[in-house]
Amino acid sequence: MSPPNRRPNATLPLITLATIILAAAGCFIVQRIAVNPVAVSSTDSVRVKSAVKAHLLDGTTVTYPNGVELVHGMLRGAGRRYDLALRELPSVSVIPLDSVLGMESYSTVIDGGATAGYSILATAGVIVVAAGVAIAAIAIQCAHDPKCFGSCPTFYSDSAGTFRLEAEGFSYSIASLFEARDVDRLRTTARPDGSVRLEVRNEAYETHYLNHLELLEVRHAADEFVLPDARGRSVAVRNLRPATRGVDRAGHDVADLLATADGRVTRTDSALLARADASDFEDHIDMTFPVPRGVDSVALVLRLRNSLLNTVLLYDIVLGDRGARSLDWLGQTTQQVGPALALGQWYAGKMGLRVLVLEGDSAREIAHIRDTGPVAWKDIAVVLPAPHQDSLRLRLSYVADNWRIDRAALGSARIPAVRAWPLAEVIGADDRTDTTALRSLSAPDAQYLVTSPAQRFTAVWRPTPTKSGEARTFLLASQGYYTEWIRQGWLAAPRDTLPFRPSNAVLANAVQRWRVEQDSLEVKFNRTRVPVR
Repeated sequence: MSPPNRRPNATLPLITLATIILAAAGCFIVQRIAVNPVAVSSTDSVRVKSAVKAHLLDGTTVTYPNGVELVHGMLRGAGRRYDLALRELPSVSVIPLDSVLGMESYSTVIDGGATAGYSILATAGVIVVAAGVAIAAIAIQCAHDPKCFGSCPTFYSDSAGTFRLEAEGFSYSIASLFEARDVDRLRTTARPDGSVRLEVRNEAYETHYLNHLELLEVRHAADEFVLPDARGRSVAVRNLRPATRGVDRAGHDVADLLATADGRVTRTDSALLARADASDFEDHIDMTFPVPRGVDSVALVLRLRNSLLNTVLLYDIVLGDRGARSLDWLGQTTQQVGPALALGQWYAGKMGLRVLVLEGDSAREIAHIRDTGPVAWKDIAVVLPAPHQDSLRLRLSYVADNWRIDRAALGSARIPAVRAWPLAEVIGADDRTDTTALRSLSAPDAQYLVTSPAQRFTAVWRPTPTKSGEARTFLLASQGYYTEWIRQGWLAAPRDTLPFRPSNAVLANAVQRWRVEQDSLEVKFNRTRVPVR
């Protein structure tokens, strides 16, 4: 866990762009540090002019403040090497690429009178120390076969001594321009001392930039279910009823699958998935719901998460296929407002979940739910005026097999009062209070808390007690972004020499790759989560 990273005057434009799109050991970080993954193929010769960090499989970190040359699978340049305790070791000039777990480039901008310095986080070493032989084996596996667990920050609550996954924050905010704010319903309740605590983990080969954490509280009637809508507003619903009819595009009856949140989920029909191509890669579910009487507003309540189709799109096609050329996409395209905006508009237009009202032979879109991530279930509501009829027909439309939907129900809805509780304390993995981290997470500003793989901390809030018999629900608001590490396996075998260009053909390619490898990928993805204890 590192001290705050300050990026002056950045928050507002990033939040604006985000609305269009859908994000143990530490030392010094200057007022601004931008970290961008670096890719290099073992068959290429590339001169990297920016400052570079290489995270090695032996747990050490090598920095190249003046850049490095990558020649036929070797890093060549004046490198400064650091051990697990961040003590400087003898300098190095040549490192084999096959000893590298991942690489990042970084640029430093000093703001005002800031102290010069940067994080020299021995990330791979921290991992080995934190989790021993098991994580060392995972690191080696992910270096050579890099389709490993990947997710933005994950949040856990302590349930009777067992950690329970609550949410994953700002999914797919993969660069600073895509910074986003997520709101997730929590199942956790206040502890006996009145506090609410979440353990925040970095369980992937990524660098996380956390800007803000806030606890939202809704006090409500005992028979109401509180959850966020697609814009992060809290919604209270009651009298939830399942669909009387639910049919997917292939004609399968899925009403029973969607009736309750029981882990039985929808999947795209295998024959439809096999036919997906650039001209047609969509699936949908048509549902009919009974409409509650005497209410002004209703809400469609969904419990869902993404499949790993998006992981195939990012890992295989955007990064893996291009090897060294992924540097241009990560270091340039995603850092420029114009190209990033175009990319975001394309992604938002194709991915996510569209909710449409069916009226006769026409369909009218009423909401778009952005991708939420493949790890944690998300409860989300779509609010609309109650129709003047006994039933409501809705369609969920999406790229084939991009979603796992566990529940769909309709009930009456209202917008409740919400109270926001500021973060009260941050406790590091060493069980000590971290006031610097608290300052950087207390407001959505230009200060960031930076975490690396295997790092964790506990966020603590102290809401006031409820009255006797009063029900309440907590929601987590998290804001930030993350950068993906470019692992050795992606660097060694590029398959495409052309720059990444978003298109229907790209999505169709991702769907077909996902269709072929989905079973093995799901197993591998879930067993390569980076341990934090």
